[in-house]
Amino acid sequence: MPLDPYVSCPCGSGKKFKWCCAPYYAQVEKAFELERTNQHEAALATIKELTKTNADKPPVWGYYAQFLYNSGMAQREEATRNKMVEQAEEALSQALKLNPNFGLAHFLRGQFRENEGEIIGSLLLYRKAAECYDPEAHDALTNVYLKIYSQETMLNRPIAARAALERAAHFQPADQEIRKQLDGEFGEEGALPEAARKKYSFRPTAKPVSVSLATGRFGDARKAFEDLTQLTPDDPAAWFNLGVVLAWIGEQPRAVEALLKSIDLETDDHRAEEAGALVEVLRCGYGMEADTDYIAHGFVMPIREPNAVMNLLRVWEQSRKLRNIRPVQESGLLFAQVVEELPSLIAVGSTTLAKVTAKLMIAQGLIHLTHPNQDSVTRVVEEMQTVLQLAIEQPRERRTPLPFVDVPLEAIAQPVQTSDVNAAESKLRDYARNFYENIWLHRPRKALNGNSPLDAVGSSIMRKRLFGVIKFTEDCVKAIMPHKQIGEELVPIEIYDFAALRHKLGLEYISAPPPHVNVPAEVKPAPAAPSTPEVASTPSVSATPAKREISAMNAGELSQLDVAAMSVDELEQAMRASIKLDARDLAVAFAQAGVLKPFDPAKPDRYPLYAAAITGASASGDLPRAVELVEQGEKYDAEHNTSGRAMEFSLKKAQLFVKMKDVGRASAVFDSIIAKHPDEGKFYTTAAEEMLRLKSGAKALHFAERGLAKGKETGNRDLVGHCEELIGAAKKAM
Repeated sequence: MPLDPYVSCPCGSGKKFKWCCAPYYAQVEKAFELERTNQHEAALATIKELTKTNADKPPVWGYYAQFLYNSGMAQREEATRNKMVEQAEEALSQALKLNPNFGLAHFLRGQFRENEGEIIGSLLLYRKAAECYDPEAHDALTNVYLKIYSQETMLNRPIAARAALERAAHFQPADQEIRKQLDGEFGEEGALPEAARKKYSFRPTAKPVSVSLATGRFGDARKAFEDLTQLTPDDPAAWFNLGVVLAWIGEQPRAVEALLKSIDLETDDHRAEEAGALVEVLRCGYGMEADTDYIAHGFVMPIREPNAVMNLLRVWEQSRKLRNIRPVQESGLLFAQVVEELPSLIAVGSTTLAKVTAKLMIAQGLIHLTHPNQDSVTRVVEEMQTVLQLAIEQPRERRTPLPFVDVPLEAIAQPVQTSDVNAAESKLRDYARNFYENIWLHRPRKALNGNSPLDAVGSSIMRKRLFGVIKFTEDCVKAIMPHKQIGEELVPIEIYDFAALRHKLGLEYISAPPPHVNVPAEVKPAPAAPSTPEVASTPSVSATPAKREISAMNAGELSQLDVAAMSVDELEQAMRASIKLDARDLAVAFAQAGVLKPFDPAKPDRYPLYAAAITGASASGDLPRAVELVEQGEKYDAEHNTSGRAMEFSLKKAQLFVKMKDVGRASAVFDSIIAKHPDEGKFYTTAAEEMLRLKSGAKALHFAERGLAKGKETGNRDLVGHCEELIGAAKKAM
């Protein structure tokens, strides 16, 4: 059927068909029709003739290249196919000689590279095509942006994917399928974390700038904000806007650089948080593996004996080591999670939790295992190797971007069995809280220049970046939040309240959240920036210790507690909370106050308090005071706790004497400990090792020989081997 003369020309020129390719397009259609009916020679002659009569027309060479490529890919003989593909490339080169900005040529080359499996190469060509197509070539621009959306999605770059899909929807407003895809993936009900699916808007800049996206050319917006950041290098909004545009076009490293500049200049914590969360999203994309904290550590193992592998998986399933098994029959894929049940002190029949140690996929004769924690997945691989032996080949290690759904994998436990839904929820929350407040809090992060979150709050710049790190983490948790059934409705279970984490870190926002400045897809002049309000140099903390659990307090609140009014138990809680926040001096202060409290029958065991006070005195260099505290603790423990901690106090005393280089008293204490616990092999070896540290070979030999005798007496081979090594070292020291 002939094309409507007034539709946009298929070559992407933006002109109406009547005034562009119409004079010769019938011949193009004829050639393609002849090829479709297997009249290859006639088809080739028809379109080749066109390149002679219209050799100065870039679209002709584009159609010719498309014909050659399609025809070549249909050839069975590889040599013929390769020759025709090569000729297609030459035809595109001729088109680009005539017009270097010929969009169709770049688009076709992008398709060629995509068919060869070159995702990055094809994506670059599709973006080049998008910049070269005329703004009126709506159909061509729609096709190219749908291609870009598909490629960016595969590269785990949702910001760029959304921007491309929005452009396609802009050029085809009546296409309900595109709109449905956009709303389904990036709308409120989308599966992505909020920071990864939201529509980012330009911020008002100090110097007004006009930016148009109606052309479909993101390059225009990039150029505008690159120029603006040169004119106003201290404007955080200009850097943020540049970062957003760079994220839209998939330039992740440069986008991160611009956004970090924006955060460092920002005076509003909410704006810094938004930019920081966006940075974390971008760092999850392909190509950012060296700069991200979110890596899927993986191993690939080719399968030699499928039956052996399936038998192992059945054993793991029966023992509840393999969960959430999802076979995909039509593709032959199998997905599952390798889990490890967590130890529980509660009676059988109550809630049991498990943690995921690796995600497993079997596809095309390969076992794929991944996890964000490298040690965790490595242990699973080693276990499979031990069991399967030659049934699998040696594992190949790889690192890939971590899917957003796996970012909180270490924090989310799974109920294996439960007889009490409320108890299960409580355990899930406790598990997540322990991970974020006791593990995550202390992990060094690349996003914070190698600092842990706890250390980052001490830096004015890292503190602003930390807001975004926490917001992104929170968004990822909310995106995969488990649900429970209440009546006919599924209600999300809030696994963790990140407000508690911010509070423990003392991350109180400076200034109120700014209103969003929505920038439509048409011409958008940015208004002048409002005057910056005065802000406090440090966050204001309105602590209300009486209303907040001690374990949830931050260092500022803990320091305001009235130790005189606190019970022994409360002082111990405050001490533990301080240790978790690395507030060591504060922890020692609570411990010192606790050991001075009168006897409390509700808390007879004060060893944790004495231990912290002893460590504090030792760390400050006051070793005599540390020994004095040990002796006080021993006396208190004997009078009020039936000497339940006598061994721990004795070990503390021995270690202090070692630190004081007092061989005689240290040796005497170790002799006393061994006399009371003669079957504990570790005391012999510890004593011998400490004597070696003090360069007392004779004393070390004394303890090592006693340990060797005990090991032989009890048949403890490990103890015998260890003591034989220590005897050798002691004799050398003598």
